[in-house]
Amino acid sequence: MFRHSEWLAAGLLALPAAWALRRWAEIRRRRVTEAMGRASTLARMVALAPRRRRASLALRLAGIFFLLIALAGPQFGVELVETRSDVRQAVIAIDVSLSMLTPDVKPNRLERAKSSLSLLIDQLRGERIGVVAFAGDAQTVCPLTQDADAAKQLLGALEIGAVPTPGSAIGGALRASTALLGRYPGGKAVILLTDGEDHKSDPLGAAREAAAAGVRVFAVGIGTADGEPIPAAGGTYHKDSKGSTVVSRLDEGALAQIARETGGAYYRTTPGSDEITDIAKRIRELDAAKGVSGTAHLWRNRYAWPASAAFLLLLIELLLPLLARGKTAAPALAALACLALAAPAGAATAEGHLRAGNRLYAGEKYEAALARYAAAAEKRPKDPRPSFNAGGALYRLESLEDAAAMYETVAARADVPPAVRAAALYNLGDARFRGGDFSGAAAAFRGALTLAPKDANARHNLAVALKRLKNPPPPQKNKKNQKKDEPQKPEDKKDKTQDGGGEEGGQPKSPPKTRPQDALTKEEAERILRAVGEREKQAQRQVQEGKDRRARSKPPSGEDW
Repeated sequence: MFRHSEWLAAGLLALPAAWALRRWAEIRRRRVTEAMGRASTLARMVALAPRRRRASLALRLAGIFFLLIALAGPQFGVELVETRSDVRQAVIAIDVSLSMLTPDVKPNRLERAKSSLSLLIDQLRGERIGVVAFAGDAQTVCPLTQDADAAKQLLGALEIGAVPTPGSAIGGALRASTALLGRYPGGKAVILLTDGEDHKSDPLGAAREAAAAGVRVFAVGIGTADGEPIPAAGGTYHKDSKGSTVVSRLDEGALAQIARETGGAYYRTTPGSDEITDIAKRIRELDAAKGVSGTAHLWRNRYAWPASAAFLLLLIELLLPLLARGKTAAPALAALACLALAAPAGAATAEGHLRAGNRLYAGEKYEAALARYAAAAEKRPKDPRPSFNAGGALYRLESLEDAAAMYETVAARADVPPAVRAAALYNLGDARFRGGDFSGAAAAFRGALTLAPKDANARHNLAVALKRLKNPPPPQKNKKNQKKDEPQKPEDKKDKTQDGGGEEGGQPKSPPKTRPQDALTKEEAERILRAVGEREKQAQRQVQEGKDRRARSKPPSGEDW
């Protein structure tokens, strides 16, 4: 591929034009020579000139040719590139307690809050945004992400009861939001949208903790000072433990104090949502930090090689007079060649180490391959391929713990494509299985299935690991049986790359697709997986029943709104 293919079209005109110009100059030179004396006599005096001029013409045209190729921007091979940008972090803490059903703000407080916060997310696109919902407790609904549409979708799905613990704990929401922001540098903010009612969660103490962590709180009060009763089922109103109708009111004083403690600001919701625009402006004024906004597979630029060739050819053309006078130009040519080729050679070092490692791996020279992969990782620490392939070499050397550590490193990276992470988890499971860690193997195979649900080998291996976990093998076994129960050695399926000559190294190797040989039929594997699935569903039901019981119970203060 070429980024600027128009230069190739220009070359179709430039090269013939250069040759024609040189030919015209040759004719003019011959006429001048003939005017100065006999052609035969002058030819003997400058016998080397025509040959030198032809060589000079060839070198110059070749240099122009490679220069045009470089200008066209040749590209082949791909690389994983991180896109980075200046980002700030903001967590939206939204009240989903029962009092947010109060209709003193139409249609009710919660719906108006979700509408305003959705507008805020639109104005904060490009920043990291998280969502925390709170009632008597706080829960992270959306971790910090730059996917604004995902954050809006999760925000829009919130309803009263999304947090099972009844009540209203602003302090818990601030602490959860501060903890969510803690691992990120740069400007950090919490947008707290609530009616201000709090049931003994020490919101001012939580605000001081947020201020100490460098977090600003922008509080948005929703509701009215007079308030209204909270609607309940059957057209009635919510009552407290004494049987009195509860009237929920906006507590602006508490929210303003929280904002002051953190250096933020307090706003009251308005019909035009003017406060949202000002909050977004203030957040964008916070200190920014460099953050990864995404990853992409891009074509590699290869202009350095033709540019170096053009540079070298034109330099040789300049040295032709030295050669004609009998002077040696070899040292100068050698120095210039090293200078011209140094830049592209240095740029290709990491890729070269990776290719050399894969060739050694194919020749079963695993220790030498490891050294090459280590050199490639040192040159490109963010490239997952050296670690992935080093895991395969360590596996072949029976260094199962080290191999598992390599695969675990790749699988834990969020910037690695899901297919590569699934392959790393698959191989991690195989290494753990061989090391006798059947629980860890099952967890790894389960993770591989999460990323690649259609992987039949991962499904089969998960069933085998679960069977071994339930019925571990006896400690002493003869060699014949031991050989039968061990998984066979993995077979590498290498991907051809787009990076020159079909040699491996441009992309990570495919997983070793090992199937433990425990004489497990497909029906047995499916039965084991069904049993495990039923146990997981039962555990989930028990957890949900516990949440429902907590939801039905009254908080210690007796205030459940």
